[in-house]
Amino acid sequence: MKITHGFSDGIRTSFKALPFMFKHKMLIWFLPAFFLTLALSYGAFALIDMAVDFVDRLYTNAFGAHSLDVCGEGVIVMDCIEEVCIALGSYMLGIVVWVGLFWLKIKLLKYVVLAFLGPVMSVISDVTEEKLTGVKRPFSLKKFIRDVFRGIRTALLYLFIELFLALLLLVVALVAGWVFPVLLPFLAPLEVIVAFIIGAFFYGAVALDYVWEREDVGALGSLGLAYKSRRLAVGIGVPFAIWMAIPIVNFTLAPIFAPALATVAAVLALKGGEDKHSSPE
Repeated sequence: MKITHGFSDGIRTSFKALPFMFKHKMLIWFLPAFFLTLALSYGAFALIDMAVDFVDRLYTNAFGAHSLDVCGEGVIVMDCIEEVCIALGSYMLGIVVWVGLFWLKIKLLKYVVLAFLGPVMSVISDVTEEKLTGVKRPFSLKKFIRDVFRGIRTALLYLFIELFLALLLLVVALVAGWVFPVLLPFLAPLEVIVAFIIGAFFYGAVALDYVWEREDVGALGSLGLAYKSRRLAVGIGVPFAIWMAIPIVNFTLAPIFAPALATVAAVLALKGGEDKHSSPE
């Protein structure tokens, strides 16, 4: 297949995605993402609280129970100071664990959402193409199940590749900064920008894959096509990446709206008209 679209096509179709969903009464497809995000957020916060309680128990077993009630009149000052230090240590450890796990939740949420919403995004992509082209594909339960598992495998494949590239980029930046300290002020923002672009590419690649899976393109073949059309993939993925980069929005609204909008944008880019079709070489 030959893809001739660029970055601007991805951005443009991303802005057309929501009006298209309004026009064709597709807003109901946001509901699965809403309920999934709600369930994942509730589950994640419950797990974080359990982890904080577990760490606090370990801390208590190591240093003993702590209470500021001992700091009263007639108490030895050193005993009071010791209790204050133990109590502060417990509180600070709890805060560090909570913040660290919350940060991990935000980082992993996008991948979990993409993996679990794969079947829904596949249907959204199919419905969008049907409404756009008027061509209704015959439903096959066997093919649907196969495409569902293929979509999940592809999302996980992209996840591991992105994590590997992000880690490699971080190591290269740290080594370069250690060897050439004068470059550190430039390397830090450059690493952030490159990591953002890599993330945007894989967001777009996942969205494009829902189209290519219906054309019986394999997972590795889909990755190859995404690389060949990397400017389009980045253009589709940039709005998704921006959603996921905004504090609070990244774990509330972004998982609900961004995946569906990117999926619709991918179909609009590839199937939006005669000059938008992917054609055999």
